[in-house]
Amino acid sequence: MRERDGGIVAAGITRRDWLSATAASLGVAASVRADEPQLSSDEAQSRDDVLARAKEVGIGRLKLRVTKRFFALSDAPDVFTTQALDICENLLTDYLEYFQTRKFAIHPPERRLTLVILSTPKEQLKFLGDDDPEGEAEPVFDPDANRLVFFDLRAGGARFRANRERGNTVTLCHETSLLLFENTGLLHPDADVPDSIRDGFADFLENRPPTGRWAAGKPNAGKLARLSGQRTVPWISVERLLGDDKAFEDAATIRDAEAESWVLVDLLIRSPARLPGFLRYLEAINARREPGHRLADARAHLGDLDTLDKEVQAMVGTWRTFYEKLLETQKPSR
Repeated sequence: MRERDGGIVAAGITRRDWLSATAASLGVAASVRADEPQLSSDEAQSRDDVLARAKEVGIGRLKLRVTKRFFALSDAPDVFTTQALDICENLLTDYLEYFQTRKFAIHPPERRLTLVILSTPKEQLKFLGDDDPEGEAEPVFDPDANRLVFFDLRAGGARFRANRERGNTVTLCHETSLLLFENTGLLHPDADVPDSIRDGFADFLENRPPTGRWAAGKPNAGKLARLSGQRTVPWISVERLLGDDKAFEDAATIRDAEAESWVLVDLLIRSPARLPGFLRYLEAINARREPGHRLADARAHLGDLDTLDKEVQAMVGTWRTFYEKLLETQKPSR
């Protein structure tokens, strides 16, 4: 996979800069109808960047759809795009309500957020410039461009997902959550945030239905299934999860790291004794730009990490018991 870090197109020029500079020469404005909703200047620039990239890689016309707090450029069927935007709007409403009530330092996005919704994994790979096989294509939040690039999993890709209909909702909510965090003040875009915290927050929000409002923080069925089915795998300590991201970079441990991180973040949010320290911890790491202070910040605000680790392990046991009492037919296929 080619790295998506704003890779250099020409000396000293990032891809994002290049797209902005060449949007007009590619004629992207002609791809937007005059009667489409008015966008702010920042939103229009983001739209033009997407259209320029689509034209560069040979993706056909993308239709603009606008809601109160998002806009999508899509070549997917209207019903799919509309549902995706509805999910994002409801997710944002529920996220703000839940976290503001608990004194997290967040705010509504300052502008509409950008979604790119494509029909197939092949288009996804072309748009991102990835050379992965189509079966490994994944919808992603692109932090360099500050946008979500998503495709309909029913068309293929993301081969580990058994239930693609459900996978569409879970993946959309997970990746949109990452977009929200960096545009609402929860996680600073330039901060050194452990993957366990970033991913744990997204896991906290991803499990919701495809329609309507849904209170944040419901039990994550996919993570419960993982925890229940992987009793013999080595435990990843809280110190490891907060100290570095190696468990997320190893295919052998990433799924277990994700499941444990959900439990960790869930515990830190729900525990009245833990929440104040967690809020201070987030404030501290949002000010960091290098990873050298990770464990010092964690110990300063979350206390003894061995004690926290034991609490997380105990909570995993509680969640396993809860999950195993569910009917077999209620277990997720993911």
